[in-house]
Amino acid sequence: MGLLKIIFIIFILSFPLAELGRFQFPNGIAFSVNEVILAVLIVFWGIYKITKNKKVKKSIILKPSSIFVCIAFFSLILNFFNLSLDKFLISFLYLLRWVSYLLLFFIVRDFDINYKKKIPYFMLFSGGMVVLGGYVQYFLYPSLRNLYYLGWDEHLYRMFSSFLDPNFLGSFLVLLLMLILGLLYKQFKVKNVYLGVILSAFGFVTLIAVYLTYSRGALIMLIVSLASFLFLIGKRKIIMVSILALILIIFFIPKSFKTEGTNFLRTASSEARISSVQIAFKIFQTSPVYGIGFNAYRYAQNKYGLDNNGWMVTHSGAGTDNSFIFVLATTGIIGFASFIYLVISVFMLAKKNLKNNFLSLVLFSSFAGLAVNSLFINSLFYVFILEWIWIVGGLIESN
Repeated sequence: MGLLKIIFIIFILSFPLAELGRFQFPNGIAFSVNEVILAVLIVFWGIYKITKNKKVKKSIILKPSSIFVCIAFFSLILNFFNLSLDKFLISFLYLLRWVSYLLLFFIVRDFDINYKKKIPYFMLFSGGMVVLGGYVQYFLYPSLRNLYYLGWDEHLYRMFSSFLDPNFLGSFLVLLLMLILGLLYKQFKVKNVYLGVILSAFGFVTLIAVYLTYSRGALIMLIVSLASFLFLIGKRKIIMVSILALILIIFFIPKSFKTEGTNFLRTASSEARISSVQIAFKIFQTSPVYGIGFNAYRYAQNKYGLDNNGWMVTHSGAGTDNSFIFVLATTGIIGFASFIYLVISVFMLAKKNLKNNFLSLVLFSSFAGLAVNSLFINSLFYVFILEWIWIVGGLIESN
C-alpha cells in the first residue's frame, strides 16, 4: 500500500502539466502524462487487491456507474457496423478512459484515514501550481494563436494556464476554490487562525484567477456552488449579498484589452454553443434509443456538421457544449436515464455526512455548480474535472 500511496501522490502532482503533458497522434488518439500515471496506479491497485484477496466493497456509486458503463458499451457494440474497426477501437478507448477515472473513487476509498487527511493538501498544492502557471501565462503568454494548427482556439487575453482552455480552467478553479472554502470552514470551527489566513489569501488569488478566465460558465458555476455551500452551512442570509458581490467583481477586473473573449456580453460563443447543441440533437434523432455509440461522437459530428481539415484533431470535435446532451446523443434515452441515476447518486453520496464531514459539503456544492456548468461546456466529461470529483468522493466514503 505504501508504493500505491507514492504513485497516487505523483498522480496528484501531475495535474499542473494538464494539456502540456498531452501527446496527440494524427489518427485522433491522444494520451497524457496524467493518464499514464493513472494507468500505473490502477495496475498496482489491482495487484494489491488480488494479492491481499480484497474485494471491491459495495458503494452508492457502484451500481449506477456499472449500469452506465454497460449501457455505454452496448451502445457502441450496436453501432459496430456503422464504424470502421479503427474508429470503433478509438471510441472504445474513450470508454476505457472514463472507467479509469471512475476507478479513482474506489482507489482513494481504500486508503487509510490518516493518509486521506493529507490528500486535500496535496490537491491544494497541485491546484496552486495550476493557479501560479495561470498568472504567469496571463502576463507572459496571452494568446494561443501559434497553436491554432493543433486544434486550440486563440483565447486572447484570457487565463487558460496549462489547460489551454479558459472555460475548463475556470471550472477547475471553482472546484479548487470550493475545496479551499471547505478547508477554511474546517479551520474556522477549530479556530486555527494561522492556517485560516493562508487559506483565505490562497482563496482570494484563486477567485481572481476565475474571473481572469472570462468564462461565464465558470462564473455561473461559482455562484451556484457558493450559494449551495452557504445554504448547507446555514448562512442563508448572506447568499444574496455574496451573489451580488460576485457579480460586481466583474466591473473591477482588467479591461485594458477588449476582445470578443473578454467581453462577458459576447454573443459569438453563445451562437456557437447553440449550433453545437443543434448538431447534437440532429445526431440524437438518428438513433434516439441507444445513441450513436459512446464515444463515436467525433465521427458522427463530422458527418452531420463538422467538416474541415482539422476535424480529427480539433478539441471540440469529440463532444458537444452540454454534457447531458452529449450523453443523450451517444447513448440514447436509455443511457441518458442511467447517467441521471449516476448524477443523483453522487449527490446522495455527498448528502450522507453533510453535518460531520467538510468534504461532503465540498462535494455537494461543487457538483451542484458543475451540473449547471455542464449545460454550457462538456465539463462532466473533462478529464481533470472528473478525476477531481472522484477523488473527493473517495475521500468521503470509508473503506
